[in-house]
Amino acid sequence: MGMREVFVYPIHHRGQHRIAVRYRYAPESELDKSARSLPNRLFSSTKGVWHIPYRADYRTYIREAFKELEGVVIKFPEGDAEPVNEKTAGSPTRSSSNISPSNSPVYDGKVQILIDKANKRFLVYHGYHPDLYRKISHTQQGFWMQDKRTWSFPGNNELFLEIISLIEGAGMQWEKILAENLRVRNPKGKEGPVNREEKAVKPEKSVPSSFRKIWKSYDETFTLKRMSTSTREIYTGFFRKFLLDNEGKDIENLTYHEIYDYIKGESERLSDIALGQTIAAIKFFYERTLGREKMYFNLSDRREVKKTILWMPFHEIKTLLAGIDSPGDRLLLFLVYHANIGLREMCALESDAADLFSTQYQLPGKNREAEKYYQGLVEMTAKVYRQREFLLENKGKQHTVETLKVKLYRILGYYRLEELYRRQYELILSETSYSRDTQKNYLGNFMRFLRFFNFKHPVFISDEDIRDYLVLNREKSAAHQNSMINAFKFFFEKVHNQSLSRKHVMRPRKSHYLPDYFSQQELSDILEATENLKHQLVVAIGYSAGLRRQEIQNLRLVDVDLDRNRLFIKNSKGKKDRYTLFSKHLHEKYLLYLEKEKPKVYVFEGNVAGSKYSFSSMSAILKGMAKAVGIHRTVHLHMLRHSFATHLLEDGKDIRYVQELMGHKSIKTTERYTHIVNDALNTVSSPFDRMVSETGFGSGKGRSP
Repeated sequence: MGMREVFVYPIHHRGQHRIAVRYRYAPESELDKSARSLPNRLFSSTKGVWHIPYRADYRTYIREAFKELEGVVIKFPEGDAEPVNEKTAGSPTRSSSNISPSNSPVYDGKVQILIDKANKRFLVYHGYHPDLYRKISHTQQGFWMQDKRTWSFPGNNELFLEIISLIEGAGMQWEKILAENLRVRNPKGKEGPVNREEKAVKPEKSVPSSFRKIWKSYDETFTLKRMSTSTREIYTGFFRKFLLDNEGKDIENLTYHEIYDYIKGESERLSDIALGQTIAAIKFFYERTLGREKMYFNLSDRREVKKTILWMPFHEIKTLLAGIDSPGDRLLLFLVYHANIGLREMCALESDAADLFSTQYQLPGKNREAEKYYQGLVEMTAKVYRQREFLLENKGKQHTVETLKVKLYRILGYYRLEELYRRQYELILSETSYSRDTQKNYLGNFMRFLRFFNFKHPVFISDEDIRDYLVLNREKSAAHQNSMINAFKFFFEKVHNQSLSRKHVMRPRKSHYLPDYFSQQELSDILEATENLKHQLVVAIGYSAGLRRQEIQNLRLVDVDLDRNRLFIKNSKGKKDRYTLFSKHLHEKYLLYLEKEKPKVYVFEGNVAGSKYSFSSMSAILKGMAKAVGIHRTVHLHMLRHSFATHLLEDGKDIRYVQELMGHKSIKTTERYTHIVNDALNTVSSPFDRMVSETGFGSGKGRSP
């Protein structure tokens, strides 16, 4: 039996201090059984290790746990390999950490760990080693600098030990080098110091003095937004480059087109990932720090839609073709959607192609029944059309790709093949990065559009047709109209390569509505309208924390922190987590409610224990309580959230903190509430008031006859 190595080292996993146990997995082996028998052990799929709770004597503890195993060597962070059983394990190996650093190291099979104390980070340079790259990426720590083939990590000692264990687990040696001796070999093989983004200097000192104020605001926003260290490091690197590239310009007042031109220029040389990070870093400054409106940079030439042809199983295509009279049309659809033969190849198929799938092509699954069905179609087509030379002909001549494409489009429209349209579009949408909701909206809008035109193929639908359809939907909301236009632009421009005329496809004017809210007196009256604890708390918590209705519904018992007077809102809108307030005046009611109702999982549960309270029930509660105290205007749950933001701003709270408590991505969303809390409404009197005071209007004193 060969030597087996177990790497043991401390890690931080999900906020807990743990001990990782890593080894080459062999199912049902004695080593694997011993690892699985460790008390309180858990498995991390991201890190690919078993881990147990941290203990100071973990070295002794692990040695004792594996002492009965032969041929096993335990390696701890400092690299002191210790054989568990002296009879077969051999002598311990020496750590490569004792290798003396070189003043100008060149990659020679050793991994270089570059200590950058000034920036509180360390860099790992390992040349080309896919297995090590994969293992390090699974730690989900730090980031990869493609141009230097180097990892950058925050200066955390436990993370440093974990990375060392991964390096040794890959069977590689390593050496430690201080930043002042830092020289790396770049991808072209030339030695030299790291570039300006990697120099061991403080970030704020690496930008011109004219940008210090901007940099400080940018850095403060990271703290306020609670961004992770790795995200912060990535963003600041790209934003620093943006500042340096635009030195001498008024950064805060750059126009959208100036920023777009810069990003467009960067797209010529950056990879997709680096370009995305550049855009994110720049958007973070303008949208989060300065509070500008959202910016979109549509670099469509870099985001081509993958147009995969739909494939249908034989039993499905056979059922579909049963409703089509023409054997030639059935044959074309069979070749496209089941055999998946390209149109160019189809044009060249000769008329005697009955044995096509036994000589030249192969049907999916080598389905003998499908091959017989195809041969029957060929025979029927020959009887009806009597082709001269080719299997598919256009008025006795060979089809071109364009004429065959037009024929296919006309078949889809003539037979109103809704199922083919839907499934083909679903397949294309599934290959995009759009969310499921966006895919669903796009597909639904476009299928309704095609149904209106009796499933005419989009290539035959004109700009005027689209304009007329939009006019018929003008009574719909602006959001609905915008959603339709987005769907049209996707399918026409990206799928069917047809540009839409701005003259005919015009977006609706954006509506500006002020959010309705309750006064504090109204909320007090509403809460006193019932003695039902559950009903009171639904309204009180929704208001005191500024929650959306889904956040009220999803609020779990474990999310309530009475000690710190706060709630944890998990995976809310935009897939974001946040903390918000929980009033100390609700503690007593909340504890009484828990004692009485005894919820299992969620704070508010339905009739079945552990199930969520329904939206309709929560809405009915608020409407009933509002009606009971004489509030007759339209009432909805979101008014509790509007009231929370409005009252905080009325109290003079900083709008950036209100933004964080509300979970708004853009400060522009929060600024809607400042229109409600406008001092002018409180300090400026209507001229009608002055007219009354000066003329005595309404006092009962009539004018003299």
